[in-house]
Amino acid sequence: MQLKFMGTAASEGIPNPFCNCAVCEEARRTGGKNVRTRASAVVDNVLQLDLSPEWSEQLSREKTDARSLHTVLFTHTHPDHFNVGEFVSRCAGFGYNIDHPLYVFGNDCAIKGAFNALDGLGGDRFILKVIAPYQPFEHQGYTITATLANHAKMELCYNYLIEKDGRTLFYGLDSGYLPECTFEYLKKVHIDVAVLECTYADYREGDRTDNHLNFASLFGEVERLKAQGTLGEHSRVIASHVSHSGKRSHAELEEFLSPHGILTAYDGLTVTI
Repeated sequence: MQLKFMGTAASEGIPNPFCNCAVCEEARRTGGKNVRTRASAVVDNVLQLDLSPEWSEQLSREKTDARSLHTVLFTHTHPDHFNVGEFVSRCAGFGYNIDHPLYVFGNDCAIKGAFNALDGLGGDRFILKVIAPYQPFEHQGYTITATLANHAKMELCYNYLIEKDGRTLFYGLDSGYLPECTFEYLKKVHIDVAVLECTYADYREGDRTDNHLNFASLFGEVERLKAQGTLGEHSRVIASHVSHSGKRSHAELEEFLSPHGILTAYDGLTVTI
């Protein structure tokens, strides 16, 4: 499998258009890896994880498009992850010469939101399916399992295990310290690449933060996953969903996380799993 990070920012993006902090000012001045669009990713250019507000821009930046996509997995319905208005561009009369349906999976809030956004225009170009956590299913050559995240209180937010050809990706954005039921489920899983987050950096205290991870919670979560055998000697951990509130440029964040064996994602990073 190949994972491409289309966006790696938390909800504000970097630079935040309203912000004059040092991180946002440096991003405006230097560009490159310091500029982060809102988080989304794609597996093998066919399986999309969330749709950010900048999704069309991300595709153009990477000199690609969405024509080969057959699946979208939604983690939850916060607006930095749930840009379902883009679906209208795939409907009849908006997009042409489309010969396969787009499968959309997520919790009940996500599927209802996608249905409402399509407003009756979807026809046979979309197949919308509510999925339950901890129930693996086979789809287009992948085994996909939603696991519960520790995030919003008003919906069940998901992380995803994606398996193919004996390799496993865990996409764990928008979660604080994982729920006990998820740790328990992951005891029977070997993860080759885990994408976790560091939204709260070191500006939120605690070693088991809710909603998002700070550094202490990130390090503790990784150690626990290693101790229970979910992460092995050759597993890779990649941090994404970066906030300007963490007060670090890309290089500074990379320098901070590297001694802990954690890679720092940036927009456009491609990883082979």
